[in-house]
Formats: sequence, structure tokens, C-alpha cells
Amino acid sequence: MPTDSSEPLDGLSLDSKSVSLGEIDDAEIRAALSSSEPLDRQRGIAACEARVEANVDAVRPLLDAVASAVADDNAPVALRAISVLDAVAESDPATLEGRTAALVGAVDSEIADVQLTGATLLGKLAVSRPALVAPHVPAVIDAVRTTELDTEPQDFGDVVADAVTRRTLRDHEEEERKRRIAGRHTLVNVAVAIAEAKPESMVDTVPDLVTLLDDEDPTIAGGAVDALAELAAANPTAVAPATDRLVDCLDRDSAVVRARTVRALGHLGDAATVSHLRTVAADDPDADVRELAAETANYVADTS
Repeated sequence: MPTDSSEPLDGLSLDSKSVSLGEIDDAEIRAALSSSEPLDRQRGIAACEARVEANVDAVRPLLDAVASAVADDNAPVALRAISVLDAVAESDPATLEGRTAALVGAVDSEIADVQLTGATLLGKLAVSRPALVAPHVPAVIDAVRTTELDTEPQDFGDVVADAVTRRTLRDHEEEERKRRIAGRHTLVNVAVAIAEAKPESMVDTVPDLVTLLDDEDPTIAGGAVDALAELAAANPTAVAPATDRLVDCLDRDSAVVRARTVRALGHLGDAATVSHLRTVAADDPDADVRELAAETANYVADTS
């Protein structure tokens, strides 16, 4: 490709399958990715995709530029940048060291698909290379907290009179909500995975996790309980300040949250919680929770 083109990668298809690796060099791709024009940036990321598809190693010199593209306000660019990083992570996740922060920025995106896709890749890394993600867990927890959704989706009845248009907007809003919810669930599972793999790195996040216990979504609250349980198993002293807040979770409507809370209190091993556990063992509406609470109360009483 001529290097005197007036625009970065001018004329190059946006489809990575049509890009020849011999057409362009690294400097041209970087120029495209940093262009103010969305189409140029899409061409640049298409070139990166072509390199990944042909040979993952060929995109390594461009990884910093790709990581920066994750924050692009153009959804196709951001999504395709995450896809390139995902392909690299499949081959050698350690290559993303120093570039994980870009993914953490993506999970706070206003674009639901970017949030979900970025969260999914972070989830993979939390399992395969927890050390890459552990330093960013406070930001992950903050992203979960700041993206809590309203309990009821917008009706649009006060701004749109036409019933068909209103229904279309509601359907779109519901799909967005589903992706947001999936992204939040993935992120709280990232916190749980890091708490299990590297609990020592999460001690300072206990107050942040406590803020998630009141989340309306039982999956988020339950995930926060699970993360605190993993921390308590490794370092009960660090989680001790959250004991009262965990006891409050024994009254949650969700049986799953209540069961997870019983497990967390078992790991804490605080004798002061035995009476609460015995109350749950006697009164909880769920038989499995009652049984678990009875066993946990006996265990804590015997070992504390």
C-alpha cells in the first residue's frame, strides 16, 4: 500500500478477511488506530484482526495501540479491539501484563456490549492468570456498584405517544438491561475468582465488597458474600468488621444468598454468630438452608 495516502489505510476494507499482511506496516496501523475518523480506526483494528488470524505473534508490536482502542467510543472499534486481545490471551495471556487496565476501563463503558465483552475477557484472565487481574479488583467492584440498574425498566409512556414505537423502545431497553446484568454478574464473579485464587490481594477490598451486599440483584449480593467467604477462609480477621452486615444477609429474600451467608459465617468462626445461625436453623423457610445453618452453628460452637 502506498505510504503517501491522504488518510490512514485509505481504501482498505473494514473486513479483516480481505486484508493482506503485506499491505501495511505497523506505523500505518498505529496511525489508523489514533485517527479522529471512526472508519480509519475500524480499518486499523481490521488490520490487527487479520494479523491475529494469520499469526498471533504478528500483532504483538501493536498491543499497546490495541489496548488503547478498547476505550474507543465507537462500539465496533472497541469490541474488535477486545476480540484481538482475547485471541492473544488464548495464545499467551501473560502478554497482556500491563494492558489489563484497559479492559477494566471497558467494564465501566456506557456501551452495554463493550461492558459485557470486556467483563467476559477479564473473567477468563481471572481464572487463567489471576495475578494480572488482582491489582484491578477495586475498580472491578466499583464498576459493579456504579452500574446497578433501576428495578424497573423505563416505560417511555411519558415521552412517546405511539404504542408501536414505545414497545420497540421498551424491547431495546430490555435487551440492553439483559446485557448490563450479564456484565455485572460476570464482574462479581471476577471478584470471587480473585478472592479464591489470591485472597491476600483482596484484604483492602472488604469495605467495597460490603457495599454490594445491599444490591437489589441477588446474584450480585450473593457474589459479594462468596468473595467475603473466600477471604474469611484465608483471613477471618480481615473480614471480621463485616460480620454484622453478613448477619443481616440472613434475612435476604433469596435462599441462595442466605445459604452463602451461612457458609461465610462458618468461615468467620465467630461465636457471636451462633445464636443467629440457630435461629436460621429453626425458622428459615428453606429446608436446605435450615440444615446448613444447623451444621454450621454446631461447627462454629465447637471450634470457637
